[in-house]
Amino acid sequence: MKLKFLGALVGAVLFALAAPASAAPVDGSTFVIPGGSVTTGGSALDFAVTDFSKGVNGADFTNGDRYFDYIFSFTVTGPADVSISTNAKAGTNIFDFQTALFSSSPAGTQLEPASKPGHQIALVSPSNPLATGGTTLNALNLADGTYYLRLFGVITGNSDKNSLLKSLGGSFTATVAATPIPAALPLFASALGLVGFLGWRRKTALSAAAA
Repeated sequence: MKLKFLGALVGAVLFALAAPASAAPVDGSTFVIPGGSVTTGGSALDFAVTDFSKGVNGADFTNGDRYFDYIFSFTVTGPADVSISTNAKAGTNIFDFQTALFSSSPAGTQLEPASKPGHQIALVSPSNPLATGGTTLNALNLADGTYYLRLFGVITGNSDKNSLLKSLGGSFTATVAATPIPAALPLFASALGLVGFLGWRRKTALSAAAA
């Protein structure tokens, strides 16, 4: 009996040692780079990282990879629909390049390896972004205010020469948001049409009876 118990205990310990440990979150950028003011209905506003020390560039990640994380702030005059296109280059391949738009600064919050295996990174939950995307991101009907664009991803490899960003930037466009049609308006219009039709039928019937 004791031998069986001892065997089960040893097996449990070996299984625990063999099981992969859950990867810990990694530190995000503590900087916010001013991106400028976006004119609604105007030309696109270009932005780019000019000082790569103002963020995370090539920090150690999982599986021998590295990651990057940069945050820009933009002032938007709303209501506006915004479209953001981004691009990044490194000395080697970039995997899982992501964008996220926030109404408050995410600076100082962590990132974590995604639940799926591979070269993937994710926001630590709950982050509550307004919108997320890949190399492009769209958000509708933004009010007046300051918004924060987070750009992050994984760079394959683990060498100082290749596993660093060479460029990171994009363009931010804002258009006047379309005024939404109230949900009750089509129903109200249908009701008016029905009332008018019934009134016409009644008038026609009265004229026929008088003849």
